[in-house]
Amino acid sequence: MSMKNFWEFKSKKYPRPFDEKVIEKTKEVLKRIESYGVSFEGKDVIDIGCGTGIYGLVIAQKARKVLCFDISDGMINILKEETQKLNIKNVEAIVGDFRDYNFDKYKKAFDISFASMTPAIKESKDVLKMVSLSKEFCVYIGWAGRRENKVYDNVFDYFKIKPHIPSGYFDVKKVLDERNIKYETFIFEDEWEWKGSVDEATDEFYNRIKLDNIEIKKDEIRNLLLKKYGTKIVIKTLANEGVIIWKSGV
Repeated sequence: MSMKNFWEFKSKKYPRPFDEKVIEKTKEVLKRIESYGVSFEGKDVIDIGCGTGIYGLVIAQKARKVLCFDISDGMINILKEETQKLNIKNVEAIVGDFRDYNFDKYKKAFDISFASMTPAIKESKDVLKMVSLSKEFCVYIGWAGRRENKVYDNVFDYFKIKPHIPSGYFDVKKVLDERNIKYETFIFEDEWEWKGSVDEATDEFYNRIKLDNIEIKKDEIRNLLLKKYGTKIVIKTLANEGVIIWKSGV
């Protein structure tokens, strides 16, 4: 399964930016980022891998303009629904693959490059591309070691699949360290719940496993979930997320 198709699938049940629990956590994280000297007030910001706008649309409440960029049409469509519903006028949205997209006209066009929990920023060239877009700061949020999910663990253990633990926070830190770029960093805990029918959960696991090019039968996943959890599934994730802040001109 391609990365684009995976995120198109994920967009169907992805959290929305102004859900009560979501925006509470978002505002808390942004406030902490601002304590490191990053100001979104009146700024031009690009949100790379924006998803449904969990950070980008909240930042837009302070920023002059936000460009929200994501690989998924489904994510961007939801983001546009949210902007229309709340009459948010200072957000532009683009669908594309960050690694392939030609950003020449956006070189140093933004005050802040922002990216959260996205596979778009991983290697050195991705980080440098992110830096090339901003004049003041880069802010990156990524997986930072801990991801606890008992339902996922049970499914992956049953099928003898080694789970992929994302390491974005450490990958970006390594790139910056190798280039002697100074940064500030902090780690915070997060948790969220996914709720759905056994059929929706089956699709969730099937698509996640297919992303790693592993062949598996849907019926086998469904039978396991039905036996262990019944017809209604709740998947709770506990995670550490790491924030990295650095000056893009350094």
